[in-house]
Amino acid sequence: MALLEVSHLDVGFNTQLGSVQAVNDVSFQIKKGETLGLIGESGSGKSVIGMSLLRLLPMNACVKGEAFFEGKDLLTMKEKDLQKIRGERISFIPQNPTASLNPLLKNGLQVSEVFERKGHSKENSWKSALKVMERLMIRDPGLSAKKYPHQLSGGMRQRLVAGIALSLQPELVIADEPTKGLDSLTRGKTIEFFKHLEGDEDRAMLLITHDLDLAYEICDRLAVLYAGEIVEMGPAGELMDLPSHPYTRGLIKSLPKNGLIPLEGRSPSLLELPGGCYFGERCCHHKKECSCKHPQLKNSGAWQTRCHLN
Repeated sequence: MALLEVSHLDVGFNTQLGSVQAVNDVSFQIKKGETLGLIGESGSGKSVIGMSLLRLLPMNACVKGEAFFEGKDLLTMKEKDLQKIRGERISFIPQNPTASLNPLLKNGLQVSEVFERKGHSKENSWKSALKVMERLMIRDPGLSAKKYPHQLSGGMRQRLVAGIALSLQPELVIADEPTKGLDSLTRGKTIEFFKHLEGDEDRAMLLITHDLDLAYEICDRLAVLYAGEIVEMGPAGELMDLPSHPYTRGLIKSLPKNGLIPLEGRSPSLLELPGGCYFGERCCHHKKECSCKHPQLKNSGAWQTRCHLN
């Protein structure tokens, strides 16, 4: 049985310009101990999916579908019931650690207060915070705990936010763009940290990233998103080595190690999606059927692809 089962997830936003359809009919499962990566260009709907699962989207969002966590629908349960799951059983690691930390509180206090809210004494909470920081490879936990967020590097702040999220040992972690904006050295340490997390067989993870190398390193499976829908999903290693969808092939070719060949064109406007294949205008294999018929997601064993060519 899957730990998380998302079915036919749709997310739209009501704006002054009209309805923006950010996520279209997305379905996936995550098993205990598994890491699923959501990859794609900016604006493909990755972060919206992660935030919708914990109902962290703004008031103008319209969410439809199902998201069962251990048999209970996260999207329809009462807020008081969701509060018992959010943070404790499902944790969210945001993509901007600087904005997520309180600049006026010392680092150790921001971790220890999680334990205090669970009824632990201040002394025991502080000791637990130091253990968490040590486990997450934060250099000199005792000294770092007495500093403020701005006194840490970007990678250390990222790990501190992760420490807060992981303090209560959640069953599922949603990590949103953990390497975004980091320099190469800090990024390398962050990848090492998430590989360490991925090795925990008791924890599942939903990794949201545009960093394909990170996804390849730590994910068991990958779901490729384009214009709010899944266009390809399969085992991480196979998908990165032998991609089936033209968009996935384009993403992989755009990596520096593969020649830095950029994808031509732009994603379609989410205010007015085309009637045929959303990727059609950017695809070098485009044919007449692609313009008039929207492709369905086809299953082939552990692989799924949305393309008329497959």
